[in-house]
Order: sequence, then structure tokens, then C-alpha cells
Amino acid sequence: MQSHHARQSDWWVVRILVAVIVPIIGIYTLLEPFGRDQGIHATIAFALDEGLVTYRDVYNVKPPLTTVMHWVSQALFGHSMMAIRALDLGAATLAALGLVEIGRQLHRTPVFGIAAAIGFATLYYSYGYWEHAQTDGWAGFLLIPAVVLMLKAWACPNGRSRFLAMLGSGAILGVAFCFKYTIGGAGVLVFTPLAVNFLGKDEARFYFTDFLACFFGGAVALFVVMMTLATYGAWDDFIEIQRYVMSYVGYKGSDARSPLIGFQLPGMISVYLLVCVGVGLMLMVFDWIRNRRALVLVVAVLWIFSGWLSGAAQGKGFAYHFLPLVPAYAILIGFTVEYICHRTSGRAFSNAVAFSLLLGLYFPSQAATENMSGVRALRAANGDAVYVGNLVPFSDFDILETLEFAQTLKKHHGPDDTLFVWGFETMLYFLAETPPRYKFPYAWPFMVAHNDGRYDSDLLNRLKTVPPTHFVVQLQDATPWATGNPRSSEGQLQHFPELLAFLNENYSQIEEHSRFKLFQLKRDR
Repeated sequence: MQSHHARQSDWWVVRILVAVIVPIIGIYTLLEPFGRDQGIHATIAFALDEGLVTYRDVYNVKPPLTTVMHWVSQALFGHSMMAIRALDLGAATLAALGLVEIGRQLHRTPVFGIAAAIGFATLYYSYGYWEHAQTDGWAGFLLIPAVVLMLKAWACPNGRSRFLAMLGSGAILGVAFCFKYTIGGAGVLVFTPLAVNFLGKDEARFYFTDFLACFFGGAVALFVVMMTLATYGAWDDFIEIQRYVMSYVGYKGSDARSPLIGFQLPGMISVYLLVCVGVGLMLMVFDWIRNRRALVLVVAVLWIFSGWLSGAAQGKGFAYHFLPLVPAYAILIGFTVEYICHRTSGRAFSNAVAFSLLLGLYFPSQAATENMSGVRALRAANGDAVYVGNLVPFSDFDILETLEFAQTLKKHHGPDDTLFVWGFETMLYFLAETPPRYKFPYAWPFMVAHNDGRYDSDLLNRLKTVPPTHFVVQLQDATPWATGNPRSSEGQLQHFPELLAFLNENYSQIEEHSRFKLFQLKRDR
């Protein structure tokens, strides 16, 4: 049996391995195009860079840091679909390294650290292109450094160092909340020591000052965001939009998955990953029964609960809503692999067993399949086009047809031309490098079943004041699970007679694709 004692040099070897292996596992995502969500937020960030303030000048239903993340990606990597993928790959790598640090803080072995990190990458990259670079994922990533600081705090006596660590943890949770509101339930982790002491030995003590520090740190983070919005005159618009969006949670498609299914992530189509996660939880329970040490178990259970709650609270059953579960399941994978290796004799043999187990987890997974497809595409001269060409379209979204139409649009669209899109494919602004200057970059506010017409006059006044050069109407984009409305944008236009009259009176149709119609402002205007 192996000792849990590990040299610091061993941990540095693990960190280096993780920093290399995780980007290799996820490198193919640099070829991934936008999904609809990424297109929306990239466009809003592009508009911000053009001086259009989010919420005030550009309608946005998501929390504020989503736009910031996309803005940073474009500042670092340029105006391309690859930018957010590159930043997301970096964020995932840092998250994996954070799991290594959690292993160290929990006094596990380096095997736990590398297994948790590789398990995390395998689960995360078993998702598809629509799910990567999503706010749910980034909020889930941020739980990792928050937990690291909590573990550091619990290892300290009640005092300044402990208070600062909990303050930092709370601030990170506050930042995570500004990516995804439903992640707020993760605040329950601050009460971990109470459950630990109830269930077993005194591994960590709870002080009320822990809660106060965590709460204050989160409040400071939220205050900074609120003041930033107020400074740029966006606060009132932000609040109004959030109130309008609240009815969205009530929409649920007839084919929506049960929230309980959210526990099974896409990566678990690999039975090896499914078994490894389940076994890890059982082993934690057995370890608690045998040793009465519950810290690892309580952290894992509370993390799983808050991650599941974040997804279930959104009410749609989308797989990516449960992304915050990925780091928690990675900890279970780390525990399973460590347990097996701990029962072997000799360090070299133990490392060989760990290596074999991790290979056995990765290669049967969807992550490995996606990586191989990406590698084959990278070998082609036009790798991104090859990769995109192999993607399966959705009933309401086809990235290949969207990219093809964007090329058609650019043939007619000059550098000084303006654009308005009546539909959901906001990425057309981004692809045409034309910011959305009419506040409403997508038709969602006008499509929802609870639309009360509050935005109609605002949109019409903006369009009539400075009519856009080109007007796009989208077809086949009905999303009743997001709107409560079975009509497409083209169909909804028939129920907005003032906008339809404006279009008919001032525009001529010049192009028609299977999913888009392109109109141009009449020359006599």
C-alpha cells in the first residue's frame, strides 16, 4: 500500500503534466464554430468594443460578465470565432490545475490530482461545440478556486489569514454569480465544517466570521459590478431586462429532460466514466464509515448538490446547464483512481496502474472521439471548414448555412452600411463586422409568449430614424423551449404589423436562402 505522503516536487510534476495534457485533450475546440449562444455574446462584446454599452445600447439577457469574457477573448485573440475557444481552453486548463490544488489541500496524493484533472478534461470535452464556452461552465470553473480558498481557510486558526481566505472565496463566488445567477446555491459550501463535525471527526471548525467574510467578499464583488453598470448608465436597463427575463424560466419544451437526468452528463455515455464517478462516491462513503473523516465526502456532496441545483433551477434540462457538476465529478474520479493505486505495491507500479486507468477512461470517451475528428480536420488545408462541415444541424440552427449566408451578406454589405437582423442569428453582425446599432440584436424579446409590446415603439423609432442598409429576416428558427412561442421569426413578423409595414415600404428583397431572407433599403430612400 502507498503512503499519502508526497514531496512537493511530485506535485510540481503533476502540475506540469496537467498544463500540457489538458490543452492537448481540448485543442480541437479551437476549430469549433459559434453556437447560437456564443454568437450572441460575441456580437454584444464586439458592440461594446465599438462603444455600444451592454444593456443600455444593446439588449442582453445574460449576466454582465458573460460579455466581459467575450470582450477579453477578442482583445487577446482578435475578431474571430476562435477567440472565445482559445480563452475557454485556457480557462479549462486553469480549472484542471485548480483541481490539483484541491487534492493537495485535502492531503490527497499526486495521483488524485492528476486523475481529477484528466477526469475533468475528459468530462468537459465530451460536450459539443454548443456547450463549450458557456456561462454555466465558467461559473462552474470559478467554484474551484473558491473551494481552494475555503480549504485553506479551514486549515487556519480563527484569525486574519482565515478571514482573508474566506473573503477571497466569497469574492470569487460573487464573480461566479455574475456569470450565472443559479450558481448562487454553491454558497452552501461555506457551511461544510458544520456537516463535517456532525458526521465525524473535528477536521474543520466553523466560525460565524467565516460566513460573514464570505458574504462580505461576495457583496463587494457584486457592488463593483453594480457600480460599473451604474457608471456607464446601464443599471436601469439591466434591471428592467432582468425583470422581463424572469418569465423565461417558465418555458419548457415538451421534450425537455427531467432535472434528475441532469446528474448524468454527456461524458457518461462512456460506461467507464459513469462507473468511476459512482464508485468514487461509494468509496468516499466507505472511507467516512471506516475513518469517520468526512471532509472530502461533504465537499463532494454539497458541490454535486449545488451544481445540480444550478442546472435544475433553469428548468430547461439542457445538458450544458449542468456543467457545474463537472469539477465535482472529477473529484470523484480522482478518489477512485487514487484508491485503486493506493492498494498497489511500489511507486513505479502504482504510477503505471494510474496511467493505465486514465488511458482507459479517456480513449473510450466522447472527448477522445471529438479530439480525433479535430486532429483529422487540422491535417486538412482548410481544417476549420472540414470540421464545421461534419457538424450535425439542429432543427432551428445550422451553423454551415449561417456561415454561407454570412458570405452572401458580405458581398452586398459595404464597410459603412448598417444592418438589422430579425431573428436569432446575432452572429451575423459579428461575421459582417457590423455592430448592432438598433439595441435589439435578436428577436427574442418580441418572440416570447409574455411579450407585452413594451419594446415595439422603441425598436420602430430606432429603425425609422436611421433605416438600416440591410434587413435580414430569419426562417426556421422557432425555439418554443426558449420563447413559449412555436412561430419562427418570419412567422412572428406577421404578428408585428408595424414592423412588417416598415419592411415592405422601405426595402426590396435581394437574396433568399433556406434559412434567411436579405432585404436592401430602396434607393429612393
